[in-house]
Amino acid sequence: MKMKKGKRKWKFAGICIVLIILGAGLGMYVNSRGGKYEVGQFEITIDGTDKARYVPGEEAVITVSVRNLTQNKADDMLLEMRVYHLAEAVYSQQQSLEFEPEEEKGLSLNWQAPDMDYQGYLICLKLTDSKGNCIAQDTVGMDVSSDWVKFPRYGYLCDYGEEENTEEKIAQMNRYHLNAIEYYDWHALHHEPIPPEVTRQSPGVWEDWSGREIYGETVRNYIQNAQDKNMVNMAYNMIYAGTDSFVKDADGNPTKAADWQIYFAPDNERGEGAFMFQMGSSPSGNGNLFFMNPLNREWQDYIFAQEKHALEVLDFDGWHGDTVGEWGKMTDVFGNPLGVGEQGEPVYEVKETYRQFLNAAKEALNEHYLSFNPVGAQGIEQVNTSNSDVLYTEFWPWDQDRDGVLYDTYQSLVTEVERTMEESKPCSIDKKGKSLVVKAYINYYKTTGTMNAPGVLLCDAAVYAAGGSRLELGNGNHMLHVEYYPDDDIPMGDELQEAMAEMADFTVAYENLLRDGQYTTENGVEIADHKTSRDGQSDTIWTYTRSDGEHEILHLINLLGTDNEWRDERGKKEAPEYVERLNVKYYTQREITQVHMASFSIEGGMSSELSFEQGEDANGKYIEFVIPVLEYWDMVYMK
Repeated sequence: MKMKKGKRKWKFAGICIVLIILGAGLGMYVNSRGGKYEVGQFEITIDGTDKARYVPGEEAVITVSVRNLTQNKADDMLLEMRVYHLAEAVYSQQQSLEFEPEEEKGLSLNWQAPDMDYQGYLICLKLTDSKGNCIAQDTVGMDVSSDWVKFPRYGYLCDYGEEENTEEKIAQMNRYHLNAIEYYDWHALHHEPIPPEVTRQSPGVWEDWSGREIYGETVRNYIQNAQDKNMVNMAYNMIYAGTDSFVKDADGNPTKAADWQIYFAPDNERGEGAFMFQMGSSPSGNGNLFFMNPLNREWQDYIFAQEKHALEVLDFDGWHGDTVGEWGKMTDVFGNPLGVGEQGEPVYEVKETYRQFLNAAKEALNEHYLSFNPVGAQGIEQVNTSNSDVLYTEFWPWDQDRDGVLYDTYQSLVTEVERTMEESKPCSIDKKGKSLVVKAYINYYKTTGTMNAPGVLLCDAAVYAAGGSRLELGNGNHMLHVEYYPDDDIPMGDELQEAMAEMADFTVAYENLLRDGQYTTENGVEIADHKTSRDGQSDTIWTYTRSDGEHEILHLINLLGTDNEWRDERGKKEAPEYVERLNVKYYTQREITQVHMASFSIEGGMSSELSFEQGEDANGKYIEFVIPVLEYWDMVYMK
C-alpha cells in the first residue's frame, strides 16, 4: 500500500532489483539519464473524477494537483495523461508545465469517454523532465456504464440533520466511485416512510423511530448532489414491517393491518404469537417492528403505494428492501399458509415469498430501481431468479448456505457470489449474471481505535476476485462495522483510507476481468516453496482461477501467516506475510501469448507484462513465470 496518493513509498527495497531482472516495466522512477530532477522533488495527486460513473460518450473531468517541492524554478516539465483499458493504452495527451519554487498547480484534465458501454479504465498521469525521466505518477479508475446495475458499487448514508454538508459527503463517496447509495433509516415509520404533511414543495422535518430528527431538505440535497455525479439513490425500508401504531390504534385496539401480520406456526420452536422484533426505546412508542405477510395482496398494495409516494416526493431513484432473516415456519393471522407458491404448493417460510413479492414490487415501481437484502443469504436462490435490479446480501457467520455450510470463511462468501452470478443469468441485462453486493461486518466487536486493515482488505480481495462487490463505505468517509449504521464510530486509519481508494480504482479499472461473465476453472497452480490452496485455507496462498473465454485469470490471495475467517471481530487479524519472487506454474491447455499482472497495492494498479516460459510435465502443459511481490492480492491475466 502506498502511504499517500502521489507519494509512493515502497516498503521493501528488493523490489527494484526484482523488477529490473524481470523486465516488468512497472514504471519505477529512476533518474538514469542525467535529468535535473529526482523522485520526491515533485508530487502528483489525482483528487478524483467529477462523476462516479459516465455514460458512453460523456466528457470526464479529472482534477489533479501538481506540486514543486524544491526551491528551484522548473520550466521544462511535461505532464502526460494516458488512459488504459487493461494493458492497452487507448488515449494520451501531453502538456508542458512551468513551476515557480514550491508552487502548486491545480489542473483539470478532460477526456471524452468512448462509445463502448460497460467498460473500466485506468487513467495514469506522469510528470517527466526534459530528459524523459518520470519524476512523479498517480492513477485513478473510471467506469463508463449507461446503468449502475451491471457493476454496482454500493455506499450508504445515515445522517440527515440540518447542518449536514451534503456536497462534501457526496464528494468523499465519489472518490471511491460509489455509484449507488442506500439511505439507511431516513424514513419516519416503516409503514409510513414520510409523514402526510411532507410534499415536494415542503419537505419538512420528521423523527425516525429512535427520535433522530430527519430534515427532508437534507435528504433532497443529498439526492441532488449524488445525481449530479451519476449516483443512484435508494430509499431503505423493510419489505414487510410496520411499527406499533400500525397494528394498534390510539386506544389500543387492533387495526385493519393487524390482520396482515404473520405468526409463528404452532410447531415453530423459535417463538409464538405474532412475529415481531424489538428495535429499542422510541419516544413515539414505535420501537417495535411487526411483520406483515409479503404475499398478502392488501399489504402489497399498501406498501407499494407508500414507497412510490416517498420516491416521487423526494426524488429517490429506487427502493432498497430489507428483511430480518429467516425465522422458520410461519402462518398468517388465521393459521393458514402465507400463500401458495408458483407451483401451487403452500408457503410457510418467509424466504419462499421473496420472488413473488419482488416481482410484484418491481412491476409496481415502474421506472424505479429495486434492490433487496435477504439477510443471511436465506432465500437468496429466490432473489437471484427475481426481477430485482441488484442483488445484495448481509452475511452472518452463523448462517448456513443451502448445503449446510457456514458462512464463516472467505470461501463461503466466494461460493455464494459465484452461485448468484450463475443463477441470475436469465434475469440480468446481458445474460452474464448479476454481481452480488456483499455486506459483512468485519470488526464487529471493536470499540476503540481504527478499523483493522488486514481484515478489511482480505475480505474485499476475496469478494472482488469472485465477481462481487462490497457495501462498507459511506456517510462521507466512514466504514461500517455494525448493522445499525449510525453506530459506524470506528474510523478508518490513513493507510486504510488510501488502500480503499486504491482498491476502488483497481476494481473499477479491471471490472471487465472481475465481474463481466467470468467463471471459475480447475486449472492447476503450483508455487515453488510455498503452501497453496484452491479454497482459501489458512496459512496458504489462495490460487483462485477464472476465465471469460478470452482471458485466463489467476488470483493470488495471500493468507500466509493468517487465517481464512472473514469476520475479524475485534480487529486482531495479522497482515499476511509479504513474499517476493514467486515462481508460478500455471497449467492450461490454451496457447498463451501474453501474461500481465496487476495489483491494487502496486504502482496504482498499472498492468505490467511478465515474461514466461512454456513446458509440460506429468500434470500437463503449463506456463511458468515469476510474480515479483505479493502483499494481499495479485491478479494475473493471460491471453
